[in-house]
Amino acid sequence: MCRVCSLRPKGRARLRGPMTATLRRPPEPVAPRHTSFELDTPRVHWLVDDAQATHTFNVGNLLFPTGERFFNDSLRNALPYVTDERIRTEIRGFLGQEVTHRNEHERCVARMEEYGIDFRRELELFESFRRRLNDRVNRLPEPFRKQAVLFMVATTAAAEHFTASLAGYVLADNTWADTDVDPEMAHLFLWHASEEIEHRHVAYDVYHHIGGGYLRRVAAMVPLAGLILVGWPLLTSEVMRRDPAAKGRWSWRAHVRSARRGEVFSLVRSAWDLRLYFHPNHHPGDLPGSLEQALEYLSTAPSVLGHRGPRRS
Repeated sequence: MCRVCSLRPKGRARLRGPMTATLRRPPEPVAPRHTSFELDTPRVHWLVDDAQATHTFNVGNLLFPTGERFFNDSLRNALPYVTDERIRTEIRGFLGQEVTHRNEHERCVARMEEYGIDFRRELELFESFRRRLNDRVNRLPEPFRKQAVLFMVATTAAAEHFTASLAGYVLADNTWADTDVDPEMAHLFLWHASEEIEHRHVAYDVYHHIGGGYLRRVAAMVPLAGLILVGWPLLTSEVMRRDPAAKGRWSWRAHVRSARRGEVFSLVRSAWDLRLYFHPNHHPGDLPGSLEQALEYLSTAPSVLGHRGPRRS
């Protein structure tokens, strides 16, 4: 199978919308995989030679490393309150997957810097804030520490809702097999999207296991939703401004057209998915995005190693 042709899940035409999963959780606890992406060759505008489409994904490269460190802080801090051994195993697998995501996206940030797109100062401030926050939480006495950890895990569960929603659209709706996209960058984002769908339940399950309730869960989502839905376009526009090779600025019209062509995920559709999170009986397994399709991709994905069971050809 050619590397570009393998971008489309086997046996599927392009899907018009992500499938709703029939599996809520994977049959085995999540676990990290080894990866081998060649990230020293992608051109500056690696997705259809378009600055806005490319930087819509590059914003993820900037946000994911520190964001995923925060997710790991949250679940690691929750471990003392977790009594279920399967959930503890899931936490360890989640931590491992997020470390790998962070490492790969930091390599992408380094590649962006080679093209003159420099966010080092802002990323250092973002990382410094995360470290100070985590240190303060861990210095709190009980029961205040647990209450702070509950809010951290609620924030992580809310963020994981967004990443899983975006991942569902990336995996099911992409037309990258038929467009000019760098294969390594495409496989990196498809791998990340698939693992986001695979572990989308973990933070949510941890939150409820350690005593989290509905009000705190939705309270964490409200400001986060605003930050993501407003901040993602603004940050994409700023990346375009700092890109010496880019022309123009962010456009909602261009974003909608690009999403309809299957080049980028749709922020509009992810905003619509927010309604699911506010249902009292919501579970991440009910999100659009097929867990079966994600596991199928991971079982055959180029540059992704360490699959469970025999690798299919």
